[in-house]
Amino acid sequence: MSMYCFQCQETMQNIGCRFNKGVCGKPAKTACLQDALVYALKGIALASDGKYDRDNGLFIAKSLFATITNANFDDERIVALIKEALQRRDALNYKCDCEAITWTGK
Repeated sequence: MSMYCFQCQETMQNIGCRFNKGVCGKPAKTACLQDALVYALKGIALASDGKYDRDNGLFIAKSLFATITNANFDDERIVALIKEALQRRDALNYKCDCEAITWTGK
């Protein structure tokens, strides 16, 4: 699996890591999962339709922290966060054809 990771200041030539492992040591699979988590979190934000929810806000903040460089290469934990994000988004019951709201992760 190749990667394109642009999540940090350590990126090679300031354009992103593009090989099997990032400069920080992050595997390509982990970078992909982190991107999927960020996308799922965008779905929560869109489905909330501008309404603030403290619990979802805290979940989003904690989940975003799991995507920072060198903080979490635990793929199982990231997958669990993706699944929870999708459940939280769906619980908001917002109807829209926006892909971030209809994406199922499959």
